[in-house]
Amino acid sequence: MAVGGFDLQRARSNFALADSQVYLDHASQGPLPKPSREAYDRYLDRWQSMDHRHGAELFESIENVRKNLAALIDASPDRIGISSTTSYGLNIISAGYPWAAGDDVVVSDGDFPANIYPWMRLESSDVEIRFAKSKDGFIDEDAVISLSDGRTRVICLSWVQFNNGYRVDLGKLGGFCRENGIILCVDGIQGTGVIPIDVPSAHVDLFSCGCQKWMLGPCGTAFFYLSERAEEMIRPPLSGWLSVDWEGEFTDLLRYRLAPRTGPSRYELGTYPFQDIFALEASIDLLQSFDRQATWSHIRSLTGKIIEFVESDGRYELKSSMEESRRSGIVAIQAADSRKLFSHLTDKRFAVSFREGSVRVSPHFYNSPDEIESLIESLKHFNE
Repeated sequence: MAVGGFDLQRARSNFALADSQVYLDHASQGPLPKPSREAYDRYLDRWQSMDHRHGAELFESIENVRKNLAALIDASPDRIGISSTTSYGLNIISAGYPWAAGDDVVVSDGDFPANIYPWMRLESSDVEIRFAKSKDGFIDEDAVISLSDGRTRVICLSWVQFNNGYRVDLGKLGGFCRENGIILCVDGIQGTGVIPIDVPSAHVDLFSCGCQKWMLGPCGTAFFYLSERAEEMIRPPLSGWLSVDWEGEFTDLLRYRLAPRTGPSRYELGTYPFQDIFALEASIDLLQSFDRQATWSHIRSLTGKIIEFVESDGRYELKSSMEESRRSGIVAIQAADSRKLFSHLTDKRFAVSFREGSVRVSPHFYNSPDEIESLIESLKHFNE
């Protein structure tokens, strides 16, 4: 079954979701695809038997994942670090920048907490945290820029706003930051894997992203992109035995003066969660087996159907932007009693979220138009 040139049948064949549920909550966590589950099984079988091929394959997967993550954001693999959470990448800047009393960081008052707390710890060092006001509930780039001054060292924002799916103009912010010597830190978790992006061209300095949502990876897998410009400004806040360059030789380990690894990999500390990396590798391979633009067009078509209905029904208010360049895979719907609407949809076996007073719906590339029509039917019969 092809939908608008997109092979929906092949997409759906890679998932084993419960028949009794329609899963539309990828902004919370994505399901694990079948190939990723199979990758776990292969890893565990080799681990259990201590297959002699096991050791070499581990590090091959790390580098393959690094390469594929780079491709998702049009970056070079040598600019990619493997981590465990979005917050880890942000803390590289928070803990590694040479802060001075009077410096400031600009964030948004409508952003996810992961983008706030890494900076608030700096207040004890007399670094000011400035909150730019949202506009109509959306992160406002102009407010962020106007709040910045000669003491602003970092601007940190989400690429896609978690509660309403508003997509920030990274190019506008990146150009401003580059002209003014400011580090631009971006949380990419709510867009990476489905929305095409060229991170280096947007002049982003730190792009950090957990892989458990739209990328369909396991919890505890993440990555970060770090620009050369930013790397020159910071010092590694942490170090471990894999932060240095062993040149692939692990038979002579009593060497304590090895040079640090180059690029973002110098911030990788110790033993990787190899079982999760194997599964993540399979998830990314699945995503990349589909054309990125076709995937994004399919998701945009699904969210478009929801938006069209909500705009036509006076009982609901759309809390997401309809502007094409601002759209994402998230649609936020508000009713007179949004909690009751959330309960109604969950009772009808739709997996959605309740965020900041709205019901958040977030379909992925394997969801079908029929599932969206079913959701719309449930919205039509709310309060009957």
